[in-house]
Amino acid sequence: MKLVVHIGHGKTGSTSIQQSLLAARPALATQGVHYLGLMLEHAQNAPRPAWQIMSGSNQFFDGTDPATANAELLAVLESELARLDRAGVARAIWSNEWLLERSRSVLPALCDLKRRGQAIEIQCYVRRHDKWAQSAYAQWGLKHKSYAGPIRDFASWLPVFGDREFRFAPALAIWEAAFGPDLRVFNFDAAGDVVQHFLAANGLHDVESITENVSPDPAITAAQTVFNTMRRDQVLPTAFDGVQNMLRRHDQTGGAPLPPIDRLMPSAGVLHDLVRDRAADIAQIDAMLARSGEPPLAFDSPPRQTLHPSPWEMDQLMLKLIFALTAELGGLRHQVATLQKQLADQTTPPKTDGARP
Repeated sequence: MKLVVHIGHGKTGSTSIQQSLLAARPALATQGVHYLGLMLEHAQNAPRPAWQIMSGSNQFFDGTDPATANAELLAVLESELARLDRAGVARAIWSNEWLLERSRSVLPALCDLKRRGQAIEIQCYVRRHDKWAQSAYAQWGLKHKSYAGPIRDFASWLPVFGDREFRFAPALAIWEAAFGPDLRVFNFDAAGDVVQHFLAANGLHDVESITENVSPDPAITAAQTVFNTMRRDQVLPTAFDGVQNMLRRHDQTGGAPLPPIDRLMPSAGVLHDLVRDRAADIAQIDAMLARSGEPPLAFDSPPRQTLHPSPWEMDQLMLKLIFALTAELGGLRHQVATLQKQLADQTTPPKTDGARP
């Protein structure tokens, strides 16, 4: 049997691939394929390490020293792959986008399995650097304000986020050195529907694509940006969840004025400079793509321009929030009135006709 390890990269449809595989586990089983999950949570080994749950990436990669992580991983994979092989499973798939950048926690174990004769194929998607940067800024610069202070525009956010994050070849080179031709690097921009591309690359069929982490419309992005800039510290995306369902009352003091969203997002000139500065990294990526039979990264068209929402888009958003608040407020008033009446009935002494008890 073969073990397919999908290592990401982040912002290249990994969540959509994982959700689609998860939903299609019964269909995959009929094709001789077993999806192991994010942290091998669908393996049946015992005993199970504490990190072997869907949400165990932090505990495994950041909370476990690499030597222990590799030893535990090797034990889990050995047990599960042997079980699957006995069951006649032809392919097991492990997908986790954390793997690309955190190879030291898994590579020794995977290389040990390879030396023992286990067939392993590493798969990774790469994306043109300017589009990746734009998506990363929307995620960690606006939606998840991962820094203190007001919202920064792209140019001033980039050094805070870490310039190294926009170079992918060094991390991929480590995997290529370990697995050589067993590393397949796919061009995300040329793939189209990334879920269907992944399925086809692995000889799978009859699986429906589930799209996750779709970019929100500009009005929501603008509203969340204003929401986040009002707070001094970092702001997790979940802090805005309630606002998307109803309008809540918030302290409006301290909100810094913002330029339009299209001016906060990177300009064509800034993205052009970023691509030019990454020429060496792009050349290495193109070489890896060529060795996998994939087309090179194409920079012949500009990335999608982010437009400031129109007044009508903002009007619709505000009206929806106001209507949601109105309905919520009406329901709360009704509940309060009911509770007040019940309390009054319980505290008012019963009337008597004047007769002595």
